[in-house]
Amino acid sequence: MGLKDLKSRSDDALAQIAAQKPAVDNRPLRATTAPGATAFMQPTIDALNDRAKKAEALAAEYRLKLEQAPIELPLDVLVEVPHRRRRLTPEQFDELKGNLANNPLIHPITVQRTADGRFEIISGHNRAEVYRSLGRTLIPVVVMELDSEHVDRSAFYANLLQPSLSDFEKYLGFKAERERTGHSQKQMAKDAGVSESIISMLFSFDHLPEDALLLVERRPEVIGMSCATEMAKLCRAGRNAEVIDAVEQLVEGRLTQKEAIRHASKKVALAVARPTPQAPVRVRVGRLEFCQYQSRGTSLRIEFRNEEHRVEAEAVIAAALQELAKRTKEA
Repeated sequence: MGLKDLKSRSDDALAQIAAQKPAVDNRPLRATTAPGATAFMQPTIDALNDRAKKAEALAAEYRLKLEQAPIELPLDVLVEVPHRRRRLTPEQFDELKGNLANNPLIHPITVQRTADGRFEIISGHNRAEVYRSLGRTLIPVVVMELDSEHVDRSAFYANLLQPSLSDFEKYLGFKAERERTGHSQKQMAKDAGVSESIISMLFSFDHLPEDALLLVERRPEVIGMSCATEMAKLCRAGRNAEVIDAVEQLVEGRLTQKEAIRHASKKVALAVARPTPQAPVRVRVGRLEFCQYQSRGTSLRIEFRNEEHRVEAEAVIAAALQELAKRTKEA
């Protein structure tokens, strides 16, 4: 239905109201009929009143449709509010561009009139950007009259369930909603139609270090709320530096989310220098192996072929060690 048809129907409905409502007579009332005549006319009066109410409702409906009917606006009068646009990957943007290059825009973008005569985009930022990239100058829009709070909420909830919206961007939206309204996570979960546990997991980003959040802003799609929840636990355990390092490698594509969690979780072993053992030395008598010994740092390990040789060698070694200790003391 076009704009002319809507306006025509609205005018017709208003005309019905005017025709059905008699002119008001302010002269004092005086009885001109018998009481029974008034009662006889009551059904007719009620019917007229009912028809008038229906006509008023019909006129209001047509006025609403008229206000919400899409119109075309020049792209250069549209303005974008920061952080309201839903992020698309290059592949998703190209897919949307290919679609709109060959098909009409089924869902007009939604805008809000600004004080300077321009129009602020509520939802449809990517569609407007695609139209610009296609070299078009006009785009279908629906103009809504909302206050700034309702505009931000409408834009946020319109994008909330989009699969391309990252968990980090959802977190930023809910964070802004909390700052605007002071609502609890429970109330926001109710408003959004999601479980409270989902909101709680999204707010895990609140507990990540500022440096980690700055890294995530570069590629918000690489970290989900489950990973953020585990990282937040590690931060509460005092592993902020490890989390920042893991997030940096995650953003750079060197780690997956699971690998990043393991990387931030692993304990750094103390760097204790362990001496390298020397190769065993075998002591032979002819072809018979008497014993073998191996040194490592300040240790010396000796293994004998049998118990008898060990007992004999132990006595000799004890005497030799005593003599060596004596000479060391004298020196």
